[in-house]
Amino acid sequence: MKRHLNKLVFGNQTVKTHDQWPHIPHFERIKDVWHNSNYNDFGIERAFRLFLVVSKVFFPGVYLDYVDRKSSYHHRKIRGEFYVIFKTAMPFVMLYFGLWDHTWLFILNIYLLVETYLYIFNKIFLPEHNIGINHNRSLILLFFNFVEVIGSYAVIYAAGDYLNQPVKNIIDALYFSLITGATVGYGEIHPINADGKLVVITQLVSTLSFLILFFNFFAPRAHDRGVGNSNN
Repeated sequence: MKRHLNKLVFGNQTVKTHDQWPHIPHFERIKDVWHNSNYNDFGIERAFRLFLVVSKVFFPGVYLDYVDRKSSYHHRKIRGEFYVIFKTAMPFVMLYFGLWDHTWLFILNIYLLVETYLYIFNKIFLPEHNIGINHNRSLILLFFNFVEVIGSYAVIYAAGDYLNQPVKNIIDALYFSLITGATVGYGEIHPINADGKLVVITQLVSTLSFLILFFNFFAPRAHDRGVGNSNN
């Protein structure tokens, strides 16, 4: 049973050795950006790259990767996928059980949402840290990230008094979040105060940026040579 489960999850691992892409400590990546090892950037671009690479130390992903550093490449990436699935599932669990009024869970939801956006921009502006990336796998994970964004904003709408009618259930919250993120806006549900309009604006800007990055950066690279050669 275990052998079949490993085959299902890991496939044919003989195609690549586990050590082909070893773990690189994140502080080495920070030094790489600081010393301009791969770029000749300056000004705002340089400051933004430094901000992106340093900001990751404030989120769990870096430390999960470090704790798991002695595992094989495939096992590290699979555990990373479980973390992405956890982040995606969390807002939906909060919505299903009506947990958006729990302050610490609400803050955790926002915290993980910020990490997701920083992750996306890291993929764009620090491509040298994505050696051997499998773009098909990245597209799948980005889909999970997008679903997480929709769910996280649904939690925000459910927790606040932002809309012209109260959010009564998970469907109402997800419905408004999805039509806002998709820029549809039918109008029957809409923000009624400045805070609500601000939240809607941030979601529109965030999800539009997400979709632009998705279709203009990741999707074309799914057809690059070497697709499937490794993982992100």
